[in-house]
Amino acid sequence: MKLSMKKKADFMLFATAIGWAMSTILIKLYLEDTPVFHIMFGRYFFAFALTAFIWRKKFKAISKKEWIAGSLLSIFLFMAYSFAVMSLSYTSASKSGFFVAMSVLFVPIVSTILKRRLPNVWVTSSVLISIVGLYLVAGINGGGFNGGDGLALLCAAAYTVYILMMDKYAKDMEASHLVLIQLGVVTLISLVAMVGVEGVQVTAITDQIWPILAIAVFGTAITSLAQTNAQKYASPESVGLILLGEPLFTLIFAAIILNETLVVKGLIGAGLLLTAMVITILKDV
Repeated sequence: MKLSMKKKADFMLFATAIGWAMSTILIKLYLEDTPVFHIMFGRYFFAFALTAFIWRKKFKAISKKEWIAGSLLSIFLFMAYSFAVMSLSYTSASKSGFFVAMSVLFVPIVSTILKRRLPNVWVTSSVLISIVGLYLVAGINGGGFNGGDGLALLCAAAYTVYILMMDKYAKDMEASHLVLIQLGVVTLISLVAMVGVEGVQVTAITDQIWPILAIAVFGTAITSLAQTNAQKYASPESVGLILLGEPLFTLIFAAIILNETLVVKGLIGAGLLLTAMVITILKDV
């Protein structure tokens, strides 16, 4: 694999992390009282509509194998995003972002078990540093562990499965095909959940159309394509660790935009997580 492709993958993952962080802040700022599945349906419907228009000629080329793989990925993607949005109703944006990032610990551990091999020294070091960092971040706002943090951990578990499945399928499939399938299937699942659980509240979407559109474009459509392309060249361990940038960017945005209170030990934890991410990039795990 050429180094240049690995660096491009790193750049795409950073772009994904920034898009997610922005989405978290927008949800906390404008959509905290909007029903979860209405947010999910809105963001994925508009993201799918945009990508489907751009790639409308690609649908005929999607194979049965890609439909199956993309649909399986969609289930875990829906679970991860749903738990992430739910968590924001019960905990701060900065804490939610960091607990969602627990996939950084789950991915190399599960990957090692599945591949029956020991992780290299850099992965091990990064994971250990991340454990300490995440422990300190648990009290980043001066509080303790709560139900919202638990929902964020469920998001991390679902996203761990998603990353590992993406590592298995993405390398042999067209990225645009997988993105189209995932955005479309998650839209359908979100619609069913919205109708069945919350009922249809059209104004819940129309009244917040601009933040939902921003999340759909920058935090869903673009990030889905960037991550899917990146995982053709990046290992699942590298993906999990680099995406630690998401809670770091969320921390910065939350402090500046939401005026969330931060304590020293939480900032130390954030610094440790940044260290783990830098090790991952420089040592090309």
